[in-house]
Amino acid sequence: MKRPIRSEIALGVAMFVLLWLVPGMAAAQQPVPPGPAAPGGPGSDILRIRKVTPGTEKTPLFKTSSQAQSSGRQTDWWRVAVEFETAPEWIDELEFIYYVYMKDQSNKGAEVMFRGNVTYVNIARGKHLSDMFLHPSTVARLGRVEQVAVVVKSKGAVVASESTARTPNWWDRFSPVEGVLLSRPQTPFAFIDFDSFEAIKPAVPAR
Repeated sequence: MKRPIRSEIALGVAMFVLLWLVPGMAAAQQPVPPGPAAPGGPGSDILRIRKVTPGTEKTPLFKTSSQAQSSGRQTDWWRVAVEFETAPEWIDELEFIYYVYMKDQSNKGAEVMFRGNVTYVNIARGKHLSDMFLHPSTVARLGRVEQVAVVVKSKGAVVASESTARTPNWWDRFSPVEGVLLSRPQTPFAFIDFDSFEAIKPAVPAR
């Protein structure tokens, strides 16, 4: 006995829909591989920046055996401290690049951005500190710091970054001024909490 034509059509439509849906449902159930982790984000396997703290520090005082001692006043240095954590057992080098944006109060509020870098060597796994300074005379002349950012590189690749401003990569808008930001060894703070900081790679003298 032959089936009615309508039944055969209905059966064919049902089989077509079933064959079309099953592969789609199976694909939807497959796990989606994670994308690449953002530098310094939750998935970073190199380094995470925990905290960036800008502020001021008084010039440290040191007692010496010399009779000729200056009684000058303590001035305010500007300092930004970065707390970070590394995951590998050892890292050969980490370069910290600091960007500091200010409005020069001695020049009608002209915009200026300072850039300075420091490279640490032989960094063991764990929590660490990095910092950068502005001399008191720079602070007195230009005024307060508006924005700060730090970018960390390992083997030339960015592994972390953090900024006090929401605008991404804002520092790329400016021509950087070098030689004003000072690393710790260039300041009176060089021997304060010495063991809290990593060894710094000496700058190669220009030929």
